[in-house]
Amino acid sequence: MGQMIQPDWDMFQSDHVCAEYHAASRAISGGPVYLSDHLGEGSHNFELIKKLAFFDGTVPRCIHYALPTRDSLFKNPLFDKESILKIFNFNKFGGVIGAFNCQGAGWSPKEHRFKGYKECYMSVSGTIHVSDIEWDQNPEAEGSEVIYSGDYLVYKNQSEEILFMNSKSDGMEITLKPSSFDLFSFVPVTELGSSGVRFAPLGLINMFNCVGTVQEMEVTGGNSILIDVKGEGSFMAYSSSVPEKCYVGDKEAEFKWEEETGKLSFYVPWVEESGGISRLSFAF
Repeated sequence: MGQMIQPDWDMFQSDHVCAEYHAASRAISGGPVYLSDHLGEGSHNFELIKKLAFFDGTVPRCIHYALPTRDSLFKNPLFDKESILKIFNFNKFGGVIGAFNCQGAGWSPKEHRFKGYKECYMSVSGTIHVSDIEWDQNPEAEGSEVIYSGDYLVYKNQSEEILFMNSKSDGMEITLKPSSFDLFSFVPVTELGSSGVRFAPLGLINMFNCVGTVQEMEVTGGNSILIDVKGEGSFMAYSSSVPEKCYVGDKEAEFKWEEETGKLSFYVPWVEESGGISRLSFAF
């Protein structure tokens, strides 16, 4: 229905036992996010809400509407005791796949209500691959300087691991426990001209849709890159070499770079004057 309407994934309660599960699906839905929390102390999980929304109430929304991956079609992820529900969406500088174990939760036509079916509560396994994302449907791809081929950086939300994948890679094996999920963010790896540095920004990893926090990216010359990111928190990128300097605005940032993994990270503050957007610069 996304071709005709703006999809709405309905509301949820942030203090619910499955709130994180529901929040993750809405974070990559491409639609608005609603909460139906009760009023009163203890009725809101603010730490969870901060993973969904910025301080100004906006959200790092995907630029498309979420769709099931091809291998999720014609499956029954509620009751077949074997299928993972996988959905994908796009950000301006990458894509995201959400994997959800929905087994055992569904509508009862006899009782006319949603209920749990304990006989279906079990771990299920599957694979994640960069080709699960229909990259040719990305509305930002046409005319973009980002090349959606070659190597992709993959970020696993639950474990905070990074790895690389391309179209010829084997699928990533995953297993999800009942009522659990994981998010996989994909970012094309950019190579800086003369320096040969390989770089891929993940954005603020304290947000469910971390790559959605990246607003703009520009390679300047052969040894520097500029990124606009919205929000506050832990910025992470992959960099094949340690930068000479990193800046947040006009202030030099104290960064951490792991030689073994290439993880580059530092703290980004909320800048009220610019609507929460910070200009990050990297010199190699």
